[in-house]
Amino acid sequence: MNINIVKPYMPNFGEIADDFAKCLESGLVTNNSSHVRLFEDRLQDYYKSPIKPSVNCNGQLALYHLIQAWKAKLGYGPHDSFEVLVPSFTFSGTINALVTNNLRPVFCDVDEGLVLDLEKASVDSTNIKMMMPVGAYGNLVDMEKLVVFAAGNKLAVLMDNAPAFGSRFKGKFPWEYGFSEMVSFHATKIFNSMEGGACIVNDPEIADLLLRLRDFGQYEKTRGDVDIPGLNSKMTEVCALVGLRNLEKVDQILGRRAKNAARYIDFFSRLEHRRLLRQMKVSHEVSCPYLYFPVILNEEATAFVSYMQSRNIAVRRYYTANHDLKFYRGRYREQNLSFTNSIKDRIVSLPLHTIMSSEEVDYLFTAISDYFEIGTLNADERVHP
Repeated sequence: MNINIVKPYMPNFGEIADDFAKCLESGLVTNNSSHVRLFEDRLQDYYKSPIKPSVNCNGQLALYHLIQAWKAKLGYGPHDSFEVLVPSFTFSGTINALVTNNLRPVFCDVDEGLVLDLEKASVDSTNIKMMMPVGAYGNLVDMEKLVVFAAGNKLAVLMDNAPAFGSRFKGKFPWEYGFSEMVSFHATKIFNSMEGGACIVNDPEIADLLLRLRDFGQYEKTRGDVDIPGLNSKMTEVCALVGLRNLEKVDQILGRRAKNAARYIDFFSRLEHRRLLRQMKVSHEVSCPYLYFPVILNEEATAFVSYMQSRNIAVRRYYTANHDLKFYRGRYREQNLSFTNSIKDRIVSLPLHTIMSSEEVDYLFTAISDYFEIGTLNADERVHP
């Protein structure tokens, strides 16, 4: 048996064929055509947001533009710079989006939930104007504490929730707490449109800027005049069609992931009970859809990764510590990163698919049990709250 690290959930071609053929026949395949607009309408229905989400050709540019928009709202131009609190433990795309906007990351630690540690993050400079928590693996920071932290320090909050489509805190989406979030629709993500991303915001000025920024920054189309330097980051019709069909099945997608995640939590709780590894801590107040299933080993992860590969199970050394990456090493300020430094070489992401079969899950659990040489686990070997 082979288990890939991801297995994208896609509609059958027949589900989009007729509409796609009409797009090709009409030539209306991009430039915010009908299915892109409909996709945004349906996303608004899903998020129940007062402002329609804006979609982009990918999540990276959606995040880039969200930072651009907030930077402009705060009164800064493209060449201006300030500092941003952001976890080091994230994908490099988070940090890249800040730096290409001429902003300076201040690398912060994460907690046992692998999200920004609000107890350790410090506004230790007047140059800090913004913070960017990350929805790591679909987990979220405590939104109520984030509201207090941001208000007390007068910080704009942008959330890189690329891996956190559908994540909620106490049943509410981040926009309901006053925060702007970006979600990715890349094929590897929980919900996908093959490629794409969206911003969900509750600030009309930000929403207006995002629409212009994805269309070269144009505020009028007669002469194509611009008042902010945007890019061409519009979504194509075929991606919108895939997104629309998948969104029709979003409850099924999230439900299947939740079912598989529950099996993982039960199994790995028993390993944690034996002190063989640690799981990501997820509050009962967070609805976490689990993009991958991260585990923190007691030892450096190379031997474990090699063993899993020998069993034809793809795993990933993900995320990483950005302050250790070649470009970022020693270039930007770091706060106390004790927990990040303690886990960065021991964390491994295991595959957890929407359409993962019971046989695949059983095979993965067997391989893990064989690696730790533990045999059959008893049902009572669980971590109880």
